[in-house]
Amino acid sequence: MSLHLGQSADALVGIDENGTVVLWNSAAAALLGRSEEEALGRPCHEVLAGRTPSGSHLCMPGCAVQKSCAQFRAPRRFEIVIPHPDGSDLWLDAVTCVVPDERGRPVALHLLCESVAARHLKRIAAGAQRERQPSPAPPSMPAVALTGRERDVLRLLAQGLRTAQIAEELQLAPATARNHIGNLLQKLGAHSRAEAVVLALQRGMIHLT
Repeated sequence: MSLHLGQSADALVGIDENGTVVLWNSAAAALLGRSEEEALGRPCHEVLAGRTPSGSHLCMPGCAVQKSCAQFRAPRRFEIVIPHPDGSDLWLDAVTCVVPDERGRPVALHLLCESVAARHLKRIAAGAQRERQPSPAPPSMPAVALTGRERDVLRLLAQGLRTAQIAEELQLAPATARNHIGNLLQKLGAHSRAEAVVLALQRGMIHLT
């Protein structure tokens, strides 16, 4: 994938319809403890080996995420526990969005962030072993009206530019660039810049090139 997300501070993992890892940015490498070379081209269930908070296997060939990828389904959120190479468990929240690559093939982009482990441990200790069912987002998303300047900012965010670089590129004051980014995230309902790019891809507002 040629979308410039490698500089994102958020961990992003891309998986194609065959379950192969096709994107693994530097933030994912730092969070998950595996380099890009160790992850790319391998089956995602071997690399991630994820479980649900209750201990059930989540990552496996033909899993629900892989099936949704093939069907271009809408984004969804879920919890996942991924083993770290140091022997510890990573408790993560995941946002998944299916977008087409440059050849029109579906790719599931996973935005991963650290969760509050105590919340999961308390749930398990209390005996609530039920697997949490993720709540899928609506199949269709309302249109988002962006100003011309916000579209410029979105395009540069997708290229991995930082605030100062965006300000320089658009000849804006850094504070003005930050305001545009904040407005953009609010309109898209995103919690981070990487999630804003993912949601914009899903809506067709930007495209992989």
